[in-house]
Amino acid sequence: MKAAKSLIVITWDGVSKPLEYVLQDVERNFDLLIFDHSAKASKELVAHLNPTFYVSTRTENKGQVFYEVYKYLYPNNEERYEYIGVIDDDIYTSYSDLNKLIFIGQINHLDVFQPSISHDSFFDHRQFTHKAGYQTKKEDWVEIMFPMYREKLFKAAGPYFNETITGQGIDLYMMPVLQVIHNMKNTAVVHAIQIKHCRPVQSGDRTYSDGKSNFDNINHLRDLSIELINKHKGLFDETFMKRIIDVRYYRGISIFKKLKRVPGMLKNMYKEIVDMSYR
Repeated sequence: MKAAKSLIVITWDGVSKPLEYVLQDVERNFDLLIFDHSAKASKELVAHLNPTFYVSTRTENKGQVFYEVYKYLYPNNEERYEYIGVIDDDIYTSYSDLNKLIFIGQINHLDVFQPSISHDSFFDHRQFTHKAGYQTKKEDWVEIMFPMYREKLFKAAGPYFNETITGQGIDLYMMPVLQVIHNMKNTAVVHAIQIKHCRPVQSGDRTYSDGKSNFDNINHLRDLSIELINKHKGLFDETFMKRIIDVRYYRGISIFKKLKRVPGMLKNMYKEIVDMSYR
């Protein structure tokens, strides 16, 4: 039986060059949905890119993009894809890297994954930056900037996308909870593929149309995740709660959290010194 295709969604502001940061170097092995979040651009402006789908709807941020894609894809609740990925419009990558990313997800039976981020990128989460010598590395979650989800997980998260304008909180809390419920817990960063985030991260410095900040969005999704956990208590252990739910996100990092990183930092330094001794 032929494997289902995957879908890549790439956002666009309706003004700049569409897919400006994506090198179209090979034939793509995935369906492409171009999402105009200005709701002002004509489909003819992207016709030369031959997208499988084109959606033009005004949105403020990533959570609303996810929700509009969810509504567009599933009017009849049918499933057609293996993975669905949603990419910001300022991600430097290529069709060949996207093809390879999906292939690596397939051969490693990943359920949720993302490419690694170059060290000269703008980023919030250092744990996702590129690590030489790894093809994939297990993680507890992947960030909203460039997630790849199994379609079943994307659909399961669909109703919650509308609960967060920024989309953040889905990545940190809700998706890991849904992964446990659906027994799709294989999560990794794919270091064999490296992308660059080309513009500064801005979602944390704004108040949105609902009067909430990005941190309000995150905490709201945490509350919804706890409600879902309480409906499926037998599936969640203390380790999950400590690694996912008990971790809080806020501006700045406490000294206590920084100190907890010291053992891992020393271990990584030792490994790097050993590796260098063989060069």
